[in-house]
Amino acid sequence: MIMSRVGVTLGLWLGCLVITGCMSPRRTQFVDVPSPIHSAKVAVISADAEVVRLRISGPNELVFLALVEPEVIEDGLYLFPSYISKPTVSERLEVPVVELDLPIAWRDRIFWVEQDWAPRWYQVFARRVRTIQRRQLELPLDTVEDLPVRNRP
Repeated sequence: MIMSRVGVTLGLWLGCLVITGCMSPRRTQFVDVPSPIHSAKVAVISADAEVVRLRISGPNELVFLALVEPEVIEDGLYLFPSYISKPTVSERLEVPVVELDLPIAWRDRIFWVEQDWAPRWYQVFARRVRTIQRRQLELPLDTVEDLPVRNRP
């Protein structure tokens, strides 16, 4: 009888600990990386309110990229790649951003996500921090001139 009460109490305590660990809010930590770690070479060709056009690697190089999912985090646009096991030879890619609520200066803050990591649900004693390794992508200079400029003299 005593063992069953101890087991129930321990089970309830452990269950509360797991639920609390899973539901606690995570903060996001960003780590800037200077060059590609796990991914292809990526460059922005152009960006407007509807689509971001990317150049992936060089001509005729194999690319293991299936798709890119955009997400606005804080004041930047983050591009999350999804990879596949069979390579393709795609040099250009368009990422639609028309449905996103883009921040004002988002074109200066386009990031390619090298790695996105967060503790698993069962790691109840791990810090609840989501770590995003990112690489900043810059627009080419000739594209910047085509963008609307406010209060131009």
